[in-house]
Amino acid sequence: MSFFSGDWKSDLLVLESFLETIEYKTATDRLKAFGIKRSEGGSVTLGYTSRGKMSETKCREFCPIKKKYKTKLMSERPELLEMLEQFRDTWFPCYQFDSAQFNRNYKIPPHRDKGNVGDSVVVCCGEFTGGELVVNVGDDNISFRPDKQPVVFNGSIHTHWVKEFEGLRYSVVFFKSRFWKPDTD
Repeated sequence: MSFFSGDWKSDLLVLESFLETIEYKTATDRLKAFGIKRSEGGSVTLGYTSRGKMSETKCREFCPIKKKYKTKLMSERPELLEMLEQFRDTWFPCYQFDSAQFNRNYKIPPHRDKGNVGDSVVVCCGEFTGGELVVNVGDDNISFRPDKQPVVFNGSIHTHWVKEFEGLRYSVVFFKSRFWKPDTD
């Protein structure tokens, strides 16, 4: 089943319908640091990790093919990976990824992505104003609108952040984790 038509606005609405169904479980300390109320926003990762334990009593599911542990969202909602792969195949087919960060009303301050390798692709959707993605390149801060087209940049090298916004803003960051290996299938 194909979810996407190749029409950018229609495909963002389909993407948004998936993002509305996700529980955004950001750690409380990160929400406080960024001034975000849990009821208003958060983030969650779909992918794989080297950490087998979530807590002393909760363990992650091991994936023998990837030889990594699945994030909780990957274990609970594997159909999201299929949806993301279809979106990627429609809009940036040459890009490989093994993880995605889902954000809901998550105004992230300037940072670099320590756990990412190479380029990331960012896409936004929702009914919002403002919310540009700013990427620092040399002495320049360049603003992008990931709701108009996918934005590709290396978040582990370039400091980046989200400008103030109003409304409901979702973003998806497609990335390769530091454990990424190209698929050999």
